[in-house]
This record gives sequence, C-alpha cells and structure tokens, in this order.
Amino acid sequence: MDRITLLRKEKGISQVALAMELNFSQKMISSYENGKNEPSISTLKHMADIFNTSVDYLINYTDIRTPIDKIAQKGLSEDECRLLNIYRSLPDRQQNIALGIILGLQNAEK
Repeated sequence: MDRITLLRKEKGISQVALAMELNFSQKMISSYENGKNEPSISTLKHMADIFNTSVDYLINYTDIRTPIDKIAQKGLSEDECRLLNIYRSLPDRQQNIALGIILGLQNAEK
C-alpha cells in the first residue's frame, strides 16, 4: 500500500489527518501503509475520493491515477454526464430503445 503513503504525502496530510477523515486511528493508517493490514473495499473507495484517484491505482492494478469515468467525462456538460450515467444504468434493451430515439431525433433534424 505504498501508494497510500505517496498520495498522502503529495496531498500534504499526516496519518492522523487521514485517519480522522476515515474515522480510524492513526495506527490503522500506519498498518495500511506498512502492509500489516489491508483496507476494505469501502475504505479504498473513500480513500480514492479523498485522493481523487481510482481504487485500481491505490491497489497497484494500474498506473493511471484518474478514474476512467472522470477521463471519459472530461469536457462533458453536467447534463451530458447525467444522461450518460442514466443510459449506463439501463438494461440492454432499454439502452437500444434510447439510442434509437436519439438517432431518430438526429435524423429528423436533417
């Protein structure tokens, strides 16, 4: 969990400050950083939010710091991001219907 240490130091926060943010003891943060304990998925998610990175980056699964959703949504308006998230939450059949409606609207404008 060397990346927790790296990110914490880059952000300029102490183990105590990170522990307070996560509602843990400083000793627990130290044990994460030393590899004696592993954080839970929910703790990793919270840390990813704190450090503005992905869980994959925290666990050394990738060297890309920025979460893929943030990369993909860069440059999109708030409404576009909202629509994309709604679209992704739909079952495949409803996604196809939504896509058909949008393509139909696009063709109607021509």
